[in-house]
Amino acid sequence: MRYFLLIVVHLTFNFDFAQVLSVEKNIEILSHDSLQGRLVGSISEKISAIHIANQFKELSLQPFFEGNYFQEFESEYNPNPHDTISENLVNIKSQNVLAYLNNNASRTFVIGAHYDHIGRNEYHQSLENKADGKIHNGADDNASGVAGVIELARIYSRNNTIENVNFIFICFSGEEIGLLGSKKFIEKIDHTKKIDFMLNMDMIGRMDKENQLFIGGVCTSPRFQELLFKQKPSNIKLTIDSSGIGPSDHSSFYLNKIPVLFFHTGSHEDYHKPSDDFEKINFSSLKQIIEFINQFTLALSKENTIEFTPTRNNSKTKTSKYKITLGILPNYAAFGDGLHIDNVSPNKPAELAGVKAGDILVGINSCKITDIYTYMECLAIIKPGETLILQLKRNDQLLTKEITL
Repeated sequence: MRYFLLIVVHLTFNFDFAQVLSVEKNIEILSHDSLQGRLVGSISEKISAIHIANQFKELSLQPFFEGNYFQEFESEYNPNPHDTISENLVNIKSQNVLAYLNNNASRTFVIGAHYDHIGRNEYHQSLENKADGKIHNGADDNASGVAGVIELARIYSRNNTIENVNFIFICFSGEEIGLLGSKKFIEKIDHTKKIDFMLNMDMIGRMDKENQLFIGGVCTSPRFQELLFKQKPSNIKLTIDSSGIGPSDHSSFYLNKIPVLFFHTGSHEDYHKPSDDFEKINFSSLKQIIEFINQFTLALSKENTIEFTPTRNNSKTKTSKYKITLGILPNYAAFGDGLHIDNVSPNKPAELAGVKAGDILVGINSCKITDIYTYMECLAIIKPGETLILQLKRNDQLLTKEITL
């Protein structure tokens, strides 16, 4: 079955698999309808993994673990990710894809991105109404990041230069349902082989007309901010966040005291919808971001030390348990004036109450909200069936919305 499907994909694209492909071609392949949205654990996701492994092989990179380029894993998944209490779990079998560039250096950098997406909305993660059965191709989320990993692997393996660090290139599975792959990698890695830095690319393909680029984790090591602004292209506007915790796989590394950076061009109207397609990728800015990352990484590799610094105490949010969801997509940047809402799920309590993308949530009942962490703490004290009063800021006006769960 695996090879039959590979032949189908080969005929669809009419190219030779035995070559290193461009950024454009890798995104086109990974976001094609034939891969059915790369749902974690699916045959189509496995085909995506084989394609990525073939790219690593063509670059003559070593498998990181013995035998092949895959780290297979099993994990239990709760189909309702906002319910941290019930035991209604399903078993997921999937794989990370890994390659190693050994420069015989004393330090090692991880360059990563997740390659899974949400398939045909089997786990009801879509932000479009009546989306069940529709293919969610995930061109930006996160074929763009995977293409970045492959391109950086090409640069470092074919530049006729031996860098000051070794590289592990990882494409993670299971990010969309709880950072499964990155957690499994951290569990598996031999910690005597110290990882000095992890860079994560998740949705880097839709830079807007303002040329905004979000970078999280800038305070997880003291030199990051200075080096980032020194290497930054003049036309790119950086929005930076200090925290090593965020909505993607770098969090798994930060929680193991590894300095991290998270590159992201922001949410958009096609996020987690069937319309996140290849044709909407801003390839010019995507390539500029990849080159920015390349130059920053080379500069960082020349630093004598890369010190880890914790960015905030996350002990409360790590242990918070909550069994409700409002149906909002938060912006994880710490603006300090509330939880900025990037999108609202259809037919969920927030949308039904009139909450809109762009609103800033500043309170729930008497619980004050300044960022994603205080938001989760507020959710932890709410019970199903409770009536809530949301305090929102919209266009500098304070609004209240009533929600019954």
